[in-house]
Amino acid sequence: MSRASIEYSNKDYESIRQELLAKVPQLTDRWTDFNPSDLGIVLLDLFCGVGDMLAYYLDAQAAEAFLPTARQRQSVVDLCKHIGYRLDGPVSSTTTILFSLPETLDFDLTIPGGTSCRALVEDGHIDFETADSVFILRGEHSVEAFARQGIRKVQELEATGQPWQQFELTGKAIAQGTIRVQIDDEQWMEVRHFQESDGDSFHFTTDCTALDVTTISFGDGQFGAVPPAGKTISISWLESLGANGNIVPKRITQLLTPIYHESVQVPLNISNPVAATGGSSRETILHAKVQAPAELSTLWKAVTLQDYKALAEGFPSVAKAKVLDTNDCLNIRYYTVHLAVAPNGGGLPSELLKRDLADFLECRKVATVEVKLFDPVYLSIPIDCTVYVWPGEDLAAIQRRIETALADFFSFDRVNFEQAIHTSDLVALIDGVPGVSHLHLHTPPTDMELKRGEIPVLGTVTLDIRRAQ
Repeated sequence: MSRASIEYSNKDYESIRQELLAKVPQLTDRWTDFNPSDLGIVLLDLFCGVGDMLAYYLDAQAAEAFLPTARQRQSVVDLCKHIGYRLDGPVSSTTTILFSLPETLDFDLTIPGGTSCRALVEDGHIDFETADSVFILRGEHSVEAFARQGIRKVQELEATGQPWQQFELTGKAIAQGTIRVQIDDEQWMEVRHFQESDGDSFHFTTDCTALDVTTISFGDGQFGAVPPAGKTISISWLESLGANGNIVPKRITQLLTPIYHESVQVPLNISNPVAATGGSSRETILHAKVQAPAELSTLWKAVTLQDYKALAEGFPSVAKAKVLDTNDCLNIRYYTVHLAVAPNGGGLPSELLKRDLADFLECRKVATVEVKLFDPVYLSIPIDCTVYVWPGEDLAAIQRRIETALADFFSFDRVNFEQAIHTSDLVALIDGVPGVSHLHLHTPPTDMELKRGEIPVLGTVTLDIRRAQ
């Protein structure tokens, strides 16, 4: 007997219907009316519709089992857990705040970490928190402090004393890497997993669902310490605005946390001399599908140049990274990796971001390697062209369309380090704008080849809009 051939790909409505109609003569010779009005055909069509829907849901469910085809965020979250990758939540922007005195003091002034400051913007305000304690020494006027965007929130829970304790946090916009846990006077440290934790290690892990519900977990006494029963667990975090926290310089002007010396409040002026950059919303599933395999290939250790790039781009706040050069030292047993990084949303990385990234790579690099971090160089590309439009077109509308198309072409998410700008691409872009007949591109006159560490950005746009004759 020959084996039956089953067409597994014929699962749409029409394929199912044709296959069922072909089976009818094999079942009975009395059913000869195949008109749409026949009751049997009506029922057959209904069953075909149900079969089509079931096949769709089966295919969709099967697709969720594989990272490249998964479309639901929770499926991507669960699949990435299997390879030790966790999707980032919202990321706080970082900047530097300058604290200055109206006049010098005859004592050292401490500005503690966690000092809150505020920037006033058009639609409200944006709060920042200093990352470390800094000091204005006697006789000096000012000091700079690193700061992260966010509002500090606190939640207190009672430990049960059981292994693998888990607690759900109330925050929904918890900034990546800002969760702090304190029990009595002991600060607990967040780790990726408990595999390298001892029974007395004050460690905890975090997990976030597709609905932005964050859970913290403690160990079992063998891998990670167990919070004793009845102890108060104090948990705090920064609630972040993500990309909305990226602001221009000199916007942070209000000091929310008073600074005292011996119970006397000390007046301070504050400002941010540099922009706040690196803030972003939670990681997209499209980014995770690319980044998770890239980090898996490194085994979370930086050995090759690609490893440094992959690990840096997986670090919160970093959007793009580029290894510039290596081995500039004559000693073959020791060399340096130069790495340029660009923060989320563009701009320059803050000193706090570079410090945190350096600490992150320090734990993963080869011992004989030194990593040096650099700012990206944004190369401005001016556009100057004469554009001819079809008769009857609105010249102002055509100009807006071209400017929008160019802005999209040079948007930060679309360009990369050392990306060449070809004049043919610019001509095709402008020529494809609805209403444009033809054009003459004057600037740039030739293709633009970028150097190491450079990222193209849109410069001055000069458009001479004319009607075609």
